[in-house]
Amino acid sequence: MSMQTIFVVSDEAPALAELCSGARAAAAQVTAILFGSEADAAGAAGCGADRLLYRQPADGAVPEDYAAAIADEVKKEPSALVLVNNSIRGRCLAGKLGVFLDTAVLTSVSALERSGEELVCHRMVYGGMAQRGEVFTKPYGVITVGGGVFEAANDAPQAAVAPFEGAPQGSLKRITSTSKKEGGVDLVAAKRIVDVGRGIAKEEDLELCRKLAAVLGAEVGCSRPVAENNKWLPKSSYMGITGVQVKPELIVVLGVSGQIQHIGGINKSRVIVAVNKDKSAPIFKNADLGVVGDLYKVVPALIEKLS
Repeated sequence: MSMQTIFVVSDEAPALAELCSGARAAAAQVTAILFGSEADAAGAAGCGADRLLYRQPADGAVPEDYAAAIADEVKKEPSALVLVNNSIRGRCLAGKLGVFLDTAVLTSVSALERSGEELVCHRMVYGGMAQRGEVFTKPYGVITVGGGVFEAANDAPQAAVAPFEGAPQGSLKRITSTSKKEGGVDLVAAKRIVDVGRGIAKEEDLELCRKLAAVLGAEVGCSRPVAENNKWLPKSSYMGITGVQVKPELIVVLGVSGQIQHIGGINKSRVIVAVNKDKSAPIFKNADLGVVGDLYKVVPALIEKLS
């Protein structure tokens, strides 16, 4: 389908500018729907959408409870693509939207491209071993896109801001809410990153990586196992095809083997410096500079030289 209209839906105001930039490059009309306050919407008005609808979820409601209302808004167009940020909440919402719009959901889309009248969605498949282009054959489609896939425009137009009047419909009601104590950084905006892999022997050794990050003026990110399996860093810190995709000026990769799933999140970095004791590690095929050595010897030497 040609899908000249894209709806961008997000529960995170900072993500709107990136997502709308990608949508604007692929469609003539962009409508953003933000779950947040009027103040959040005013702060995000420069996201580049033609119009921005906002809705603070009612007490006991969550964003996915508004799936039916969003689908009704989307159906005002003869055909449209719905782009949802790839958060946990966003994926829940995308699944429900797929049901109400009677269409498929494509997750972790990495690019949108016009091919004649078709809007092609590109994403990694087979664990990152290949990239596939797909098009929706029905009038509507739903995709999720992670942070860092698109780059926010510097001169994006101001959107016309208005409240979203849709009402929640859900069989579950939230009765309590506890904020996560998990900290995190904005890796997408970072100019320098220290990337930590499973070559780090124990959690206490992350302090060594943080010291290197401090002297470099960098943020600390990691591969997926460090965050999801070991739980040494917040999940928002892991980079990869299903995580954050970054474009820093410099990334120093420590103890990362270089599996394709992780490379997909860092391969747009301007300079990649890798440290690994395995000279055959795949990471060296993707690095601009490589050091074959024990990171427990190399990193202290770097800190000393750079301090």
